[in-house]
Amino acid sequence: MSADNTKGPSRPSQLSLGFPAKEPTLDALLVTEANESAMAVLRTPQAWPFPVICLLGPPRSGLSVLAKAWCREFDGSFYAAKEFSRLKTPGLSALATTAAVVDDADLVKKSENLLTLIDSAAAGGGRVLLTSKRHPSQWQTSSADLKSRFMALPVVEIREPDEEMLKARLESTAARFFLKLEPDLIKYVVPRLELSYTAIEIFIEKLSDKVTETGRAPSVPLARDVVEELGWANPDSAAFEDD
Repeated sequence: MSADNTKGPSRPSQLSLGFPAKEPTLDALLVTEANESAMAVLRTPQAWPFPVICLLGPPRSGLSVLAKAWCREFDGSFYAAKEFSRLKTPGLSALATTAAVVDDADLVKKSENLLTLIDSAAAGGGRVLLTSKRHPSQWQTSSADLKSRFMALPVVEIREPDEEMLKARLESTAARFFLKLEPDLIKYVVPRLELSYTAIEIFIEKLSDKVTETGRAPSVPLARDVVEELGWANPDSAAFEDD
């Protein structure tokens, strides 16, 4: 086979394409102070004070991933808001004795479906998990009955990441882009990154772009470039000077 001597731009040493990771189980999810209260509640649906609860979390906190893991744990059904809005009464009634998730419940257009599900679960002994980035008191509905149900919903919350969660999410997010972060890179980034899931995603996406542009593996110098371009940089210590 003849060699191809055509010269072109250098290729990155690591792939930077993003692919969805395999959905984890409930037991496989990292538990830190940021989510331990919510995880404790989700593990024991039989102990819920009301058959329907709302799981809140900030953007990119993994609400859908956690809700799907909960469904797998308790053999439940998962519905996105649009899909749930299309359900008819028989389908709603069938959920009354089972475990079910309505993801982004505040975006459900057919609000009467939520009212039916909440009432049916209370009567039938089912367990319903509603996820949202907004507190139920902020959900919009023209139904006074449904509004009162929203106001009474028990709520559990995933908080913004603590440092332990931040480190783990940096690595797991990087892995989705087939990037490996060395310990010195993580040590450099953690004190400079805002404690938010959105900041983690933005940083890794930008780092992936740098890997593609330069053809270099993730490193402290590349991370520094990203941090500075995003305006997140603090003065660098001598320990992280370029070689």
